[in-house]
Amino acid sequence: MLGSGLDRVDVHRFQSNTAWSVNICGYKEGSVYPNEWLIFGAHFDIAPPVAYTPGAEIGIPGYGTRHGAYDNAAGSSMVLTTASVLADFDARRTMVFCLWSSEEEGLWGSRSFANDLPDGVTVSNYLNLDMAGVNYPGDYALSVYLGPDGTQEAIDQAGMFHLAEWIGADALDLGYEMERGREAWLEGGESPLWGDIYEDTVAIYESPTARSDHDSFQNIGVATLGWNGLVDGYPCYHRECDTMETMIDYMGTDNSTGINNLVHSWDIVTWWAVYAFLHMDQTPVPNEL
Repeated sequence: MLGSGLDRVDVHRFQSNTAWSVNICGYKEGSVYPNEWLIFGAHFDIAPPVAYTPGAEIGIPGYGTRHGAYDNAAGSSMVLTTASVLADFDARRTMVFCLWSSEEEGLWGSRSFANDLPDGVTVSNYLNLDMAGVNYPGDYALSVYLGPDGTQEAIDQAGMFHLAEWIGADALDLGYEMERGREAWLEGGESPLWGDIYEDTVAIYESPTARSDHDSFQNIGVATLGWNGLVDGYPCYHRECDTMETMIDYMGTDNSTGINNLVHSWDIVTWWAVYAFLHMDQTPVPNEL
């Protein structure tokens, strides 16, 4: 992070019960509103080999992992890539790029950070990357999730929803895929998008669940945006086979290789996040609940 040109890097040390751990956060000072922090984060811990995963059967090799390519080296890499690009940008608000610890234990790292902000500092928005890569343009949905969600009957975060929709349709030319995603969401909600096969599908929706670090910031009243792909349907979720080779294999389609699709996927997600980040620096998106 320092080599990319950020102003400073902090090792944020925290304690949960008797355990000590750290988050790593890089900062680029805002030129107009330095006490308003715009945070982009991903967890860099992995599910340890003894981790319990719902649905996993005891005795199956790989009950936990030592690799974590998809969950969540992919998201961590995109945070670092974005930090290296935006370090030269003269932002209005302080840009903070964080790698969270202990997400797999229960969001310990991000929750400790969000609940221990310096006096006078507020978080304007938070963007989250967790398990992005096994999704469109492969044969799985790309989920663009936002919140906090108040009711499942209506769009509560209209500003965030329309920002994500505008970037996807205009800058990324994903209008057709987003229409398919809207239909899939209306038909089955979030769970099938995380587990089933979907071709040409990008779904933007308010997530009724918060299983990653964005929950820590929603709990302090911050509107959030995040990206992920296949989750519960990924057979290597929290297992030893969560490797780059598995991701490449899962991203192969009839008309392109797994490597090409994986690179395209990461390009889409990274650019979507950067566009959203720049917009939020100019005009933060309020929590409308």
